[in-house]
Amino acid sequence: MISSDDKYLFTSDYDNNGHVKQFLVSDGQMINDYGTISKKGIRSITTTPDNKYLFAGVNTGHLKQICLERREVVHDYGRIHADIITCLETTRDSKWLITGSDDMHVKRISVENRQVDRDFGQVCDNEITRMKITADDEKFFVGDEGGHLKLISLI
Repeated sequence: MISSDDKYLFTSDYDNNGHVKQFLVSDGQMINDYGTISKKGIRSITTTPDNKYLFAGVNTGHLKQICLERREVVHDYGRIHADIITCLETTRDSKWLITGSDDMHVKRISVENRQVDRDFGQVCDNEITRMKITADDEKFFVGDEGGHLKLISLI
């Protein structure tokens, strides 16, 4: 994934390595290797718009928060989904993170309080493949494996 300011590219290993690396978009140079975040592999990653934190959705349904400056996991949310976390999106104000999963559920995380503050439940009939928050941070789109798209209120 590319950071919201288009300066950095972050990669993660889907397999059992669970490594996260950071590259400069300008020349492809690797500037940080955050090491193994989860030995179970990572399917999805996103950063806060201010590039302070990276969130990693682990293949086991666990969620981890990494401080990019300190290059370490600063919070483990535990298992918040029953299956692989496939999508992560943060609001522009970094207030919320939304998570989507192969369990077809969406959850909203308070970044400040570091906890799930809303469970939207099962929002699709198929695995969630993509999510996007609207520019006003009030709604989000959810796309699923069956090609369906839903618009849901974030508030």
